Amino acid sequence: MPEVCAVCGREIDEDRPAGVGTMLFHDTCLPACRFCTRPYAVDEAGWDFRGGVAWSDDWGYVPHLERAVCATCTDDAERRDYGSGW
Repeated sequence: MPEVCAVCGREIDEDRPAGVGTMLFHDTCLPACRFCTRPYAVDEAGWDFRGGVAWSDDWGYVPHLERAVCATCTDDAERRDYGSGW
């Protein structure tokens, strides 16, 4: 199965796509933090990616990004007790 972008749902042709685990992205589809809108920097530690799977007629079930939060905002949210609801 080809690698599929979790943002746009299209096949990724890059040799080393950005992302973590099954949440892979085109360089042009890098997510931004839900709270501060800072863009994800490739291989930056501490980001929290939330998502699931979506159906694609081309690829079947593929990973789908719902939201991303940078390390700073994740720490702030935990201190404010947003927990799993963010």
